[in-house]
Amino acid sequence: MSSKFTELFIYRNDRVKQILLVYKLLKLNNDRYNYISISCNCNLAYQFEKTSPQQAMRFIDAAISLDLQTKYYLPHSYHMKGRLYYNQKDYVNARYYFNKALQVLKPTDKVYIASMYNNLGMVDDKLNNMKQAIKNTQKGINILEPHVNPEDLGFLNLMKGNLGSYFFKIKDYQSAEKLFIQQFEFQQSHKDMYSYEIESLQKLFDLYSMNGQKENQKKIIDYLKNIEPKLDNTSVKIETNEIYQKYYSNNNDLQQLKTVAENLIKLNTAFNDEKDKSMTEISDMLNNEIIKSVDDKYQYEVKAQKRKSMFFIILALISVLLFILIFLNIRYRIKKERLLRGKEKELLENKKKLLEQNINFQEEKIKNLHQNLNLKIETEKVFLDNLRKIRKSQSTDSEQMMKDLFLKMNNLIQIDKKNNDLLNESSLENKQFLNKLKELYPSLTEKELKLCKYFRMNLSSKEISTLENTTTGTIRVYKTKIKSKLELDRENDISVFLNKI
Repeated sequence: MSSKFTELFIYRNDRVKQILLVYKLLKLNNDRYNYISISCNCNLAYQFEKTSPQQAMRFIDAAISLDLQTKYYLPHSYHMKGRLYYNQKDYVNARYYFNKALQVLKPTDKVYIASMYNNLGMVDDKLNNMKQAIKNTQKGINILEPHVNPEDLGFLNLMKGNLGSYFFKIKDYQSAEKLFIQQFEFQQSHKDMYSYEIESLQKLFDLYSMNGQKENQKKIIDYLKNIEPKLDNTSVKIETNEIYQKYYSNNNDLQQLKTVAENLIKLNTAFNDEKDKSMTEISDMLNNEIIKSVDDKYQYEVKAQKRKSMFFIILALISVLLFILIFLNIRYRIKKERLLRGKEKELLENKKKLLEQNINFQEEKIKNLHQNLNLKIETEKVFLDNLRKIRKSQSTDSEQMMKDLFLKMNNLIQIDKKNNDLLNESSLENKQFLNKLKELYPSLTEKELKLCKYFRMNLSSKEISTLENTTTGTIRVYKTKIKSKLELDRENDISVFLNKI
């Protein structure tokens, strides 16, 4: 990547090589380093600015999206996007992005700040706001001129030429001529600036045409004919012949005008051929690169496939050797699993029987508890009736009644003892049940938890009230509150619900 990046600067004047190198560099980088991706996308946007503006816009958008955090190239990316909008004659968006570039430039970047004001002046010129165009361009000149370096003199001269054009448009010909002559003299004093000279001479020629200064027009034509053999750029030659065309047209020199027209046809044809050749070269170069890339990928895949084939052959041999062992091992495991499943099934069936017996036993205990409670209630009734009779009776059978009462009292004690035995047998089970219930429904009080134990046994409100020495109404109220906390409807059986816990 380092060598390719260096080659970009070595071949900076060779557009075809530039594009090829940038594509190779992007491929090598593969989005690893943002700096490389951003600079390559900016470069491609510049390369395709004239030939494919839509593609250029995609490249500069990619660069901006990558550069929003790092800001390696962000001012220049905004500048480039503004240029693309300017070329599309979307001057509102062009101004917006030139201003955005100004906002992110550092105060020390005098050249780039001056350049943005020059661009804003160009936008104002296109929008026919000449006063603002002059103001912005002059501001750019004032920023750069005190700090100008030798390498920036050319750009300063260019800005002065633009300022001259704006003076020309507002018909301040004296100021325009002064600036155009300064621009031309600077370009004339530097080698290999013929293309810029032609641009300056074209401006001066238009000014002299406007003023009717034919002698000065003739001087420009003579100078152009003197340097024309040195021009090697077809586009510059076309501009030169267009100045000839204006001159001979103004002077009604039909013979020379015809010659120039023929030259322009040839030059435009040559320019189009060069353009087509350049595009063909770029297209062929990119196609060759794509084909080479595909071929490299194919060769790599072929080698990879060979390695895979050898690997699979070896793997197949090992697999065949292992298959028998695995098969025998699987058969052995299946047999073993069958035996285990048979034993597990037998254990499950035994466990099921034990559970069924336990359920029956628990049901029997509950049934006995119910019977004992009923017997206790009936005994208590008889006991109370006998007490009432003793109270009312004055007979001599009271002693016999007292014996009966003692007997019934003894029966009650025996019933309570049986009940306590039944409850004690279930105490561990009840304890586990109460702990689980308390964990699931922490809002239940100790009293409510105790009642849930009775509800689980499916005791009636009357039976529970007897055990708790309270009224049946109080038990019903508790039952309603408990069902509400358990989120049970009226129709839900609390006993069934609690037995599932």
